Amino acid sequence: MKKQFLMMAAVALALGSCSRTETVEVAENKAIGFDAFVGKTTKGATEVDNAKLSKFYVFGAYNSTPDWTLVFTNVEVTGGKVGDQSEWTPTQTAYWKENSTYHFGAYSNGNGSFDGASFNAATQALQFQNYTAGENDLIAAIADEKTTGADVTNEIAVPLTFKHLLSEVKFTFKNTDSHDYTMEISNIQIASATTTASGSYTKTPEGISWTSNPTGIYEFEDLSDIAAKGTHETALFVIPQSNTTLQVTFTATFSDGNGKIASDTFTGELNYSGTEAEAGKWTAGYRYNYIAEINGSDVQEELANKIIKFTVTEVTPWEDATETTINPQAN
Repeated sequence: MKKQFLMMAAVALALGSCSRTETVEVAENKAIGFDAFVGKTTKGATEVDNAKLSKFYVFGAYNSTPDWTLVFTNVEVTGGKVGDQSEWTPTQTAYWKENSTYHFGAYSNGNGSFDGASFNAATQALQFQNYTAGENDLIAAIADEKTTGADVTNEIAVPLTFKHLLSEVKFTFKNTDSHDYTMEISNIQIASATTTASGSYTKTPEGISWTSNPTGIYEFEDLSDIAAKGTHETALFVIPQSNTTLQVTFTATFSDGNGKIASDTFTGELNYSGTEAEAGKWTAGYRYNYIAEINGSDVQEELANKIIKFTVTEVTPWEDATETTINPQAN
């Protein structure tokens, strides 16, 4: 039985923790705002990119003695557009303090929040406790350190550049059977994989680090008919991890207008051996596209000897009718 798998990967993009809350004295006309940008991304499963980012959540604090004083704790921020210098406004207002140093961390979990997110202001680290990957694109940003002067009226918005903290795994299925057949791909799974982990993102070259928890199963959306016209793909976001021993399994069911012809289960190796990213693993910010061609003869081998073919005996030549003369008249 044929199990034809090709692997391709395309580059895309890149992750922080908690502190004590204290009371902050505020002043008028000194509200903190943000300006956001999302690093380069690609099409896929609910990806968050420059056009799709609609909200994010922010942590922020300024230096004080003996600890950092929080001004934002997982506060929703909305209202801006990525890349046009428009300001994003927190739903809870915080204010600049004179002669102080501020640290900010922000994230968006598929344009939603995550209860296990926290921020360590001293180390500028965002942390995600027991995060389960799947349909959401998790992005995060650590702002450059901001130090205020004596006059903090109308300070400019804090610029944020978000990076992707997860990997994306996509399966693209191809089929060359007649469109009158149906080829359903179901039960697409990656078993014994890290599905839940705790992550830390800092503004360093290392960026994101994930601590693996017990393994689980990634279950992808079924594809009802890859023999139909169009592109047939399904994707999920996954925890970055080694893939040297991981496999995908799925069921292919081949049918025609009278019903099912054959069904079988397939297995494909997921060990990445490309050069665009590190071999043998899924790296944060990269999408991995695994391509498989599954036809009726793969599901039922004897169909390879029953493929309908044609020969052409002749193209009937044209017959010439008797020539006819016409006499055109002026109007």
